[in-house]
Parts: sequence; C-alpha cells; structure tokens
Amino acid sequence: MKKAVEIILLPDVDTYRNEYREKYVSNNSFYLWGIAVSFDERDFDHIFYESAPGDKKKKDFSQRRARQMMFMEFLLRGDIDREVMYQPERGTIAIFCKDLDCVMYLRCRQGSEKLQIGSFFDFGKDHGKRYRSQKRKCTSVSDVELRRILKINKGC
Repeated sequence: MKKAVEIILLPDVDTYRNEYREKYVSNNSFYLWGIAVSFDERDFDHIFYESAPGDKKKKDFSQRRARQMMFMEFLLRGDIDREVMYQPERGTIAIFCKDLDCVMYLRCRQGSEKLQIGSFFDFGKDHGKRYRSQKRKCTSVSDVELRRILKINKGC
C-alpha cells in the first residue's frame, strides 16, 4: 500500500515557527493511543535547533529537521509503521519510525493528563547506527503498559 508523508519547504525560521504554532500549538487534536499530546510554543527552539560540535547550547537552526515537521503528526496518528517504546532512565516515550529515519520523544506533562513533545530528530547520515543506539535505551511498550507506567509515575 502506498503511503505518502509530507515535507514542507518554507523560506526561513520565522515561517517554520509560524507553521509549528498553527499546526501543533493551536491544534489540540493530537493523541497517542487516546492520550492527548500537547505542543508548547517554547519547545520550537529545543526541537528545531541543534548545538554546534563541542557546544551544548543550541544555536543552529536545523532546516532539515524543520522540513520534516509534519512527520510528527504521522507518527502520532500511526499512519506509518512505528514502534512505541519506553525509556525508563528518563521516563520518556519514544516513537521510532525506521521508514522515516526518525524518532519523536514525549514526556509526561506534569499536572495534566497529557503527554508533551520532548524532542524530535532524524537519524541523519549514520541512521542505522544512531537508530540502534537510541533503541537500546528503550523497551517495547503496549498502550495498556504505557497507561500503567504513566499512572505509576503519577503523570498523565
């Protein structure tokens, strides 16, 4: 079956920021297995900026990652093959998609019954190696197990 995923090409960081705001922040209709997922405008810089080699501060806008912004919607909806996993060390949920060479991390939004975007990135040049490296940190999780984990952690 043919599946198509959208890539967006916009002229500059401000236009990508506006697209993120309109698509994700203003839209409350994103869910993972029936659990609401929220997006905060302040997360744009964390998601779409990268740190320079040897520098922990995120300074460089990643147009490559921003072009793939719509992948997040497809990952949440489950329109494409994905693996939902739990990273116990950090208490985050990871949604892996090997076909798109990317992962989306969600965290519990404290004080609510929602998940919130934590990070999103593609695996880039060494995608196979990075994919395996990230997956080693996680364990497979079902929707029932995810709800149990979130309840135990007094989140969502």
